[in-house]
Amino acid sequence: MNISIEYSMESNYEIRALDLRNSLDSKFGILAEMRPSSGGVFEVTLNGSLIFSKKQLGRVPNDGEIVTFIEDLLKVI
Repeated sequence: MNISIEYSMESNYEIRALDLRNSLDSKFGILAEMRPSSGGVFEVTLNGSLIFSKKQLGRVPNDGEIVTFIEDLLKVI
């Protein structure tokens, strides 16, 4: 499983991205790739597929939202 977190440095999303990375590491043993960016972006990709986009949803993910989404996805596979 390959996870990438792209986050806006100028919007101070680094702490949120690090928290998400730590949650993913704790739950799945996967160290997500951190991709600093700009423009208010916060996007999460899983195996090259976009699974969360602040631009599309107009918000950052809630605590645990990404972990729960991946858990649910793994149940289906």
